[in-house]
Amino acid sequence: MATKRKRMVEFDGCVYSVRSDKIEIPNLAAMDRISALLWLCKHTYARGYSRGNPLAGLGGAIAVRAA
Repeated sequence: MATKRKRMVEFDGCVYSVRSDKIEIPNLAAMDRISALLWLCKHTYARGYSRGNPLAGLGGAIAVRAA
């Protein structure tokens, strides 16, 4: 039995696979960046080999700078 591939979402040059086929994908380009990243964390699989950490795909998106 062949498995169906998950739908894909592209944001900021990266491709993410959606967790469920029932979820409606919003226009991420029209959202502010933080809201779009929160939606991606909640509704897409983590990128890379580690799937246990829900923030694994956001490592390069958030940076802290010292003043």
